[in-house]
Amino acid sequence: MRKSLLLTVLCFALSSWAIPHYELAYKFTGNGAMMMPDGKVDQFIQRPVFGGSFAVEFLPTGRWHCLQQWNNASIGVGVSYLNLGNDAFLGSAFAAYGYMNQPFYNGNHFRIGLRPKVGIAAATKTYRNTLPDGIVPYSQARGADGKLIANWSIGSILNAYLALDLYMDFPVKDGWEITLAGGWHHISNGSIMHPNAGYNMFGGELGVRYHPANQANRTYQKPKPDVPRKLYDGVEKPWAVEISATGGIKQNYYKDNINGMLFYGIATLKAAAYWVPVSIFRIGAGVDAFYDGYYSAVNNEYAAENPGAPVTHFGKTYLRTSDIKNCFRVGISIQPELVIGHLTAGIHVGFYVFDPIKNLEPYDVSGKDPNAIHKNGEPFNRGIFYSYNFAEASNYQDGWCYMQFVLKYHVLDNLFVQLGLKTHGVRAEFIDAGIGVAF
Repeated sequence: MRKSLLLTVLCFALSSWAIPHYELAYKFTGNGAMMMPDGKVDQFIQRPVFGGSFAVEFLPTGRWHCLQQWNNASIGVGVSYLNLGNDAFLGSAFAAYGYMNQPFYNGNHFRIGLRPKVGIAAATKTYRNTLPDGIVPYSQARGADGKLIANWSIGSILNAYLALDLYMDFPVKDGWEITLAGGWHHISNGSIMHPNAGYNMFGGELGVRYHPANQANRTYQKPKPDVPRKLYDGVEKPWAVEISATGGIKQNYYKDNINGMLFYGIATLKAAAYWVPVSIFRIGAGVDAFYDGYYSAVNNEYAAENPGAPVTHFGKTYLRTSDIKNCFRVGISIQPELVIGHLTAGIHVGFYVFDPIKNLEPYDVSGKDPNAIHKNGEPFNRGIFYSYNFAEASNYQDGWCYMQFVLKYHVLDNLFVQLGLKTHGVRAEFIDAGIGVAF
């Protein structure tokens, strides 16, 4: 409760500073959601998720050209409190985030649009503070009744928060509006700490939105003429080339914990060329080089001391030796991105052209899966594209396809900062951050 109160005070302080400079709206909502089952969180769901939110929105008065180009979009910052439906194992989450209201229809009596959110969330209950004392995490993962003994969905207190809502606003009188929204919400840490199945929720919010001036009397400035082939505000080019370098850390999978939960370095080097047909969108193609230190030696120390033992307890990649080449993968990707002023947001989809571990997964330690590599078996002989279960990617193997969710912000004409999340299917491999240059 204290954290929630502090975040609310900070939002009010921000709005007090911004009142003389910007036209603001304030939003108060009640939130409700259903936790989506995934095999780990199911047994802990006792009741629906509920909570509340407060947000401050910066209205589109013509101050920002980039928002006019998005049909007079508005941006906001908000905080939310969510009780996750089981006080003992799931606890609560406190989220702080930024978002954008992208209207499809923006009238005086009704508005509808999409609202993406990006931020951070703090979870009060995690794997570590729900695990009974003295229990070995992997060897005694379940109790005598077959049920999980701890919260295996969240491994860290601090997590990423992502959401995508469909919203509707209904002006009532004197700047007051009824607002409602619904969509998908996600909390996880991107494999920085395991376990990391994450929470996926589908729900909505209902509340009021207040703008001190009468909404019905507000007028929007006409959007400035669109400048085609625009990279971002201030730079007009039909083409752009970017190079970026990012890095971070990730933890070994929780089943591979014989030597303790260790952290490994990760890094990405990207080079891409973009075609910029209009000011709000660009599309590119590039080369991505990845380093994942986790694959350098997964429990090799244990295997060296215990001849004949499996190198990993996870039925995925069987690394017999500690080869640095196993840490590197190279891919080619298509990179569509949306442009909002100096900010770009994209989903990059690619495939590996160099992947030394693809022939070493999946690994079946039980020896019962005829399609998997066994302890004394031979590796696969796969080409660039091969058959695998994309829906189960990262549970059994990464596969030939990868995705990256990327945010970039140009702090200078030729310099930007970048934040990314790399995934295989619905499973995260790592989160990375760094800088890049544009030409």
